[in-house]
Amino acid sequence: MRIFNKLRKKNSGLTIEEIISKDYKQKYFNECKYIWKNYVPKEGQANNLQGELLREIEKIRIEAQDNGNINWDDDYSYFCDFISERLTEQSIFSAVEKEEITLIMSYIKECGIYAQKFNSGKISENNVDIERIAYVNDNLYDIICDKIGQLHKENIYPIQYEKNDNIKR
Repeated sequence: MRIFNKLRKKNSGLTIEEIISKDYKQKYFNECKYIWKNYVPKEGQANNLQGELLREIEKIRIEAQDNGNINWDDDYSYFCDFISERLTEQSIFSAVEKEEITLIMSYIKECGIYAQKFNSGKISENNVDIERIAYVNDNLYDIICDKIGQLHKENIYPIQYEKNDNIKR
C-alpha cells in the first residue's frame, strides 16, 4: 500500500491504510435497503441522486468482488469520480468525512485502473501486484453505502441530478 501514500490528505492525516485496517459495520443498512428497493431500477440509471449513487457503488463492488476488475473501464472510473464529487459536495458531511470519501473512492479507482493496465497487457504477469488489482473486502464499500444512506436520511425526498448519457453500465 506504500504506493497509495499519495492519496494521503494533509488536513487530518487520515490515510487509506487506516481506513482499510478498521472493521466496519453499516449504520444505515435499512436506508440503503429502502433506496435499493424504491430508487434503483432493474436497468439503467436511477432517476435521483440517492438511487444512482447506490447503484454505482454496488456496480463497482460487484466488479471487484465477483470479477476481480477484469471488466474495468471508463464507466467505472466515472462512477468513482461521480460518487466522490457528489458526496463531498453535500453539506451534511464534515471535512474529515469528505476526506474519507475522497480517499476511499480514489483508492478503489486506482485499483481499477491498475487492473485495466494489467488486463490490457501494460503490466506483465511477472510484474503484477495481485493485491492492487481489486479491493474485495466489504468495509470500504459499506462506508460509502452508509454515506448514501445518511444522505437519504437527511434528504428524505429524492434529489434530482443530471443523468450521463455517455455511460453504458
